Amino acid sequence: MAKHDEGFFSARDGLRLFWQSNLPDAPRAHIGIVHGYADHSERYRKTIDTWVAEGFAVHAFDYRGHGRSDGRRGYCATFGEYVDDLGLFWNRVRAAAGGKPAFLLGHSHGALMSLHFLARKPADLAGVVLSAPYLKLALKPPAVKLFASKLIAHVIPWLPVKNELTPADLTRDPAHQRATAADPLYNKVVTPRWFTESTRAQDEARTMGGQVRLPVLIVAGSADGVASTPVTRDFFATVGSADKKYVEYPGMLHECLNEVGHEQVWKDISGWILAHL
Repeated sequence: MAKHDEGFFSARDGLRLFWQSNLPDAPRAHIGIVHGYADHSERYRKTIDTWVAEGFAVHAFDYRGHGRSDGRRGYCATFGEYVDDLGLFWNRVRAAAGGKPAFLLGHSHGALMSLHFLARKPADLAGVVLSAPYLKLALKPPAVKLFASKLIAHVIPWLPVKNELTPADLTRDPAHQRATAADPLYNKVVTPRWFTESTRAQDEARTMGGQVRLPVLIVAGSADGVASTPVTRDFFATVGSADKKYVEYPGMLHECLNEVGHEQVWKDISGWILAHL
């Protein structure tokens, strides 16, 4: 029978970060999930339950300012704080794996964090899955908004600004759209400092492909209006690993794991992991 456990661990600056682990009786491998911006770990419940039923131990956490973790909503002083949070989470995954293969799955902003984390050369990482990596916005924000964000970031960096993304931008699945709209933990704001820090992190990440030497799988939706799929394709071409795979799903929007036809995405990811045990 699967075992669920959850709790909190401390970030380097003392913030409480929520974590959860979901373990089958005899795990084939361990998967650590890093959610996207505005997102949180419990939104991956159906994905988690499916993979646990297939024999994978699945761990997830809410990084600062998201879900059940502490911190101003959608705020970071530096992007490195997110990467530090991920590093502490990965230490927990490694400890739970006890030497069994452990894989990292990052979605969107979580994939951006994962790329920066890979640059730190983490130990005991068998491979990485990047879902709709947030390497560049699919749409260019108005110049006046960019200027305002940079200006405010120096004056009131934590100022909450309404997140203009809607559930319909994430998935075509009406049930998931309704669930997101009603989710009290789904973050509805952005902050100027997060925007400037994440944009800088994107610029850096797009140059990191050659440093990626681990097995890597990248999945993306062809109709993603949030994270630029053409930029993802270009990035994949620069990945230095000899063991790399790119899958693009026709018609899918940003959240492939919650999209119409997500069952195939789940199967493709778990199958790729099985092939790397």
